Amino acid sequence: MTSESWRLEALRRFPAFAEDIQANETPYALWSDLWLAFDSAYNSGDTKLIAAVYAFALWCAQQPRGASAAEDLPTCVSVCFIEHIPTNQKALDDMPRWLTRADVERLKDALSYHVGEDGYARILKRYAV
Repeated sequence: MTSESWRLEALRRFPAFAEDIQANETPYALWSDLWLAFDSAYNSGDTKLIAAVYAFALWCAQQPRGASAAEDLPTCVSVCFIEHIPTNQKALDDMPRWLTRADVERLKDALSYHVGEDGYARILKRYAV
């Protein structure tokens, strides 16, 4: 991954946020802005933006590991996005639409960070068959 690949990909996926994307010096700063947009999208019902954020999160999670946390997009998306999903009730209720049970199990540490083991157990119940 080049140091700017995250920015180029974000610009491609979120052209309406180009000015903010250019202003962000790190992917962590970008994900802070994206979280706010994601949170607002649930209040306004903007499913197109919600889908775009999830797709970008997947792209980030699939990038090669960085030499440090500062350069590691999978870590970045985990701490700046995945960890926060359970803190937004609408996003939490809608999570099965975007993440499979296998995803939730793989992301246990991140998803339980703010809600603990009990909160994570409630997340898993959403996936009960």
